[in-house]
Amino acid sequence: MEKDNTLHLLIIDESSNDAEMITNILRNAGHAVRATRVEDDEDMQEALDAQNWDLIITADKLSYIDAHKAIELLRKTEKDIPLIVAANGSENLTAGAALQAGACDFFKKDAEPEHLQYIVRREIKALNDRRQLRRFNKAARESEVRCRNLLDSSRDAITYVHEGMHLYANPVYMELFGYDDPEDIDGMPIMDMVAPADHDVFKKFLRKFSNNPNEMKGDIEVKGMRTDGTEFNAVMEFTPASVDGETCTQIIIRSASDKDLEQQLNILSKQDLLTSLYNRNYFIEALEQGISKAATDSSRTAMFYIEIDDFEDIKGTLGLAASDLVISDVAKELKTHVEEPDIIARFGDYSFTILLKEASHETSQDYAQKLCKTIEDHISDVGGQTVTTTVSIGVCPVGENSSSAQDVLTRASSACNAASAEGGNRVHLFNLVEVEQADKERNAAWVETLRDALANDQFFLAYQPIVSLHGDTSENYEVLLRMQNASGEAVLPHEFIPAAEQTSLMPEIDRWVIKHALQRLAEEHARDKKTSFFIKLSGYSLNEPGLLPWLSEQIKENRVAGDCIVFELDESSAFMHLNEAKAFITGMKQLHCKVVLDHFGSSLNSIKNLKHLDVDFLKIDGDLISSLAGDSQHQETVKSIIQTAHSMGKLTIAEFVQDANCLALLWQYGVNYIQGYFLQEPGTELDYDFSGES
Repeated sequence: MEKDNTLHLLIIDESSNDAEMITNILRNAGHAVRATRVEDDEDMQEALDAQNWDLIITADKLSYIDAHKAIELLRKTEKDIPLIVAANGSENLTAGAALQAGACDFFKKDAEPEHLQYIVRREIKALNDRRQLRRFNKAARESEVRCRNLLDSSRDAITYVHEGMHLYANPVYMELFGYDDPEDIDGMPIMDMVAPADHDVFKKFLRKFSNNPNEMKGDIEVKGMRTDGTEFNAVMEFTPASVDGETCTQIIIRSASDKDLEQQLNILSKQDLLTSLYNRNYFIEALEQGISKAATDSSRTAMFYIEIDDFEDIKGTLGLAASDLVISDVAKELKTHVEEPDIIARFGDYSFTILLKEASHETSQDYAQKLCKTIEDHISDVGGQTVTTTVSIGVCPVGENSSSAQDVLTRASSACNAASAEGGNRVHLFNLVEVEQADKERNAAWVETLRDALANDQFFLAYQPIVSLHGDTSENYEVLLRMQNASGEAVLPHEFIPAAEQTSLMPEIDRWVIKHALQRLAEEHARDKKTSFFIKLSGYSLNEPGLLPWLSEQIKENRVAGDCIVFELDESSAFMHLNEAKAFITGMKQLHCKVVLDHFGSSLNSIKNLKHLDVDFLKIDGDLISSLAGDSQHQETVKSIIQTAHSMGKLTIAEFVQDANCLALLWQYGVNYIQGYFLQEPGTELDYDFSGES
C-alpha cells in the first residue's frame, strides 16, 4: 500500500450497500480505496490468488461463506493480510470468538464509523511496518552475502572477532599473518597476532571497550607478528559488527600510509566544500543511525531543518558568488552552537540541518530560538555591503515511532515551511496532533468552498476530444469539471473531489455538471453541430432515487437527443452498486442515452462482471495506458480487454494517450477511440478538428 497510497480492499459481503458503506467510511478517513466485493469462498480464493491485498473485511455470516471459512482460506495462502470481521446486529459471532479464530479485529456495522476507521488505520500501519521489516530482513540477508563476497575479494586484511577470538578472516588477513588454512585461525585469540612488546598497550585498548562492545570503535597502531616470528607495523581499525546475528568486532589492518590517505578521502566524502559542514548524504546516514538508536534505547533526539529567509531576493541583489558568502557566514554562525556528538550539515542550496542529541521538547524550542537570534543579530560584510538575514526553523523529534529518515525530514521540512509561512525568523515544532487537526480543518474549509462554488457558479466545464482511430468523424468530447478559486485560477478535481466524496456533496456536484453540460450541448446543436458529450457520474449518484426522473426532465428541457449523451460510470462503483447500475443503464436505454464503463480493467473481476452490465463502451483504465509502451504485461491486458469487448459488441476507448508509441500499439490492437494530451489538453472551447484535415 505504501507504494501508491491506494488501499486495495477485498470485501466479502452479499450486500453491495454494506460494501459501499464500508468503502465510504474509509474514504472519509482519507484512504484512497480500490475495493472489490466477493460473495463466496470460490470468488474469495480467486481474488487471493490473483492479487495482493492490503485489507480484507468479511461479513460474519453469509449464504455461502462465514468468517471462520474466510479466515481459514486466508491462512492457507500464508499471505500477510489483516482480516477484520464486520458483524450485523445479530450475534452470529462475538468479538472474542472472531479474535480467537484469527481475525485482527471485529466491529459492528451499525457502530460509530470512527471505530472502523481507527481499526483500519492501526492495521494498515502494522501491515506496512511488517512489510518494511521483511524488506529490511531480506536486504540484510542479501547484504551479508555481498559483504562476505567482498570480504573474500578485498585487498585489505579483515577479520571478525568475538570476545577476543577469531570468527572469520579473509584470505589477505591469513596471508598477512602466514596462515594457509582458515581452520588454523578459527578460535585463535587476537592477542596472538600482536608482538609481545605491544601486549600491554593492546590489552589496555581492548579493556577500554570490554564493558560496551557495541561502542567499540577506534584504531590502534601496533606491531603485528607472523607465524614465522617476523614483525610488521600495522594500524588496526575496530568497528562494531555482527556475523550471523552475533555481535562481534570487525578489525581492518592497514599500513600507516594507507590509513592517512583513507582519512583524507573520508573527510572529503562527508564534507560540503562551500561551508566545510557535513554534506547532505552524511547527514541522512547519521539520521538513519539516530533513528535506529532511538528505536533500541529510547534516546531523545531532535532534528532541525533551517532555511535562510528570502534567500532568492538576497541572491537577486548580490549575485550568485556574493550570496555564497552569505551562506558561508550563516553556516559559521550556526556551527558555533553545535558541539560533538551533535551534527550540522548543509542540506540544500540555502538550507541546513542539525541533529541534536538528548533534546526534549523544551530544550529543542530554546535551542532553535537561540539559533534564530544568532542569525538575526549577525551582519555579513559582502564586498563592502552589509547584509542581514534571518532563518526559519522546523523541529521534529526523533523517537521510537520515527519510521525513516525521509519521514523525519519531511516532517521537519514541513514545520520549517510553516515557520516561513508565518513570516520567517521563527521556530515551528512539528506536532502530529496539530497536523491531523489541520487536515480536518482543511477538509472542512474545502467543504465550505464547494458549497460556495455550487451556490455561486464557481465551477466551470472543460472538454477533451475523444477521437476515432477508424475514420469516424463524429465530434465526441469528455466533459471535465474545474473550479475557479478566489484568484481566478483553475482548480483541478483531484484537489476538491476527495472532500466532496467525504460529504454528501457528490450527487449535487454531479447534477451541476449534467445541467450545465446539457445546456452547452443544446447550444452546439442549435449551431447544427453534431456533438456528443461523455459525462461522468459518480457512484454516489447511483443511489439517488430521483436521478432518472431528473435526468429525463433535463434532457427534455434542453431539447437534446439522447443518443448524443453518454454517461460514464466508474467500474468499481458500478460493480459495487451492481443492482443500481443495472437500473441506471436500463433507464438510459429508454432515454436513448449510451453508457461507458470507465477505468475498465482496474478491478479483479472486470471481464467476469461485465456480463452483468449492458454498457456501450469500455474506457480502459488510464494506469494501463500511460505505461503501455514499456510494460509488456499491460500490453497483454489491454489487448485482451479490446478483444473481449469487440467479441461482446462493445466499443473501446483508451484514455491517457501521451505519445506516438502508445498510439501505434493501440491502433495495432484495434482500439476504437483514443483520448489524451497527445491529441489535445482539456480546454473550455470545443475546437478540435475531427476531420483530420488541419
